[in-house]
Amino acid sequence: MKWFTKIFSESTEEGNTSGELNAFLGAGTKFTGQLTFEGSVRIDGHFLGSIVATGTLILGRDALVKGEVDVASLNVNGTLVGTVRVSRHANLHEHAVFDGRLITPDLSMDPGAIINGSIEMPNPNPRPEPAEGQDEASAPGCPCAEEREASEPDSEDLG
Repeated sequence: MKWFTKIFSESTEEGNTSGELNAFLGAGTKFTGQLTFEGSVRIDGHFLGSIVATGTLILGRDALVKGEVDVASLNVNGTLVGTVRVSRHANLHEHAVFDGRLITPDLSMDPGAIINGSIEMPNPNPRPEPAEGQDEASAPGCPCAEEREASEPDSEDLG
């Protein structure tokens, strides 16, 4: 069972930190269909279909997953193609290749990871809209913007 823990631990510390996997799709395997799980699942083979989970999906370096993915946490070191929704955190490791649409509130990428497609990062705490009658200049904004505007030369000075 030591090899099973090693397989999990080389991927991440995110998500299920107990080191326990609920399922494992090894290298050289191919699966088509729908996968639903709680806890953590690691895929090192090929998967085509949909994955829906309240836990962590881990893709090893040789993994190829194509389809719709909706998970709480995602750790990728292989190839992922499709539409992916992650409710907590997505991490693309050094050998990750992502092609598609990624929707996550929290994303980290290691150097070497590749993204082809789009990333949407919904803000759970959006900035409030200015009240009616309040102009945008008096609305809270980026404090750096005011400093930058004050330090920029006027167009008349450039002539």
